[in-house]
Amino acid sequence: MQTGRTEHRMSTNAVVSLEVVEEPAFNETVVFVNISEHGARFISRHRWAAGKRLILRDPMANFRAAAEVIYCAPHSSRRFAVGVKFNN
Repeated sequence: MQTGRTEHRMSTNAVVSLEVVEEPAFNETVVFVNISEHGARFISRHRWAAGKRLILRDPMANFRAAAEVIYCAPHSSRRFAVGVKFNN
């Protein structure tokens, strides 16, 4: 029986813009910790509820992804580690 991730995650420190689907005026710049074909982990100043729908963008890299929050855990003082699944 296999446990853990089956996909490779690439470490990165790419900076992207985060938008909330239900709140188009909201925008936060976040830093990816790692990324894969199916999702990513980033550091945020906000606590995000599981299931929250987000848009992640980097116009310089021609990157745009709709994503859903899977988990949000305390990372450091006033920062949270957020795991998202990309929506296909």
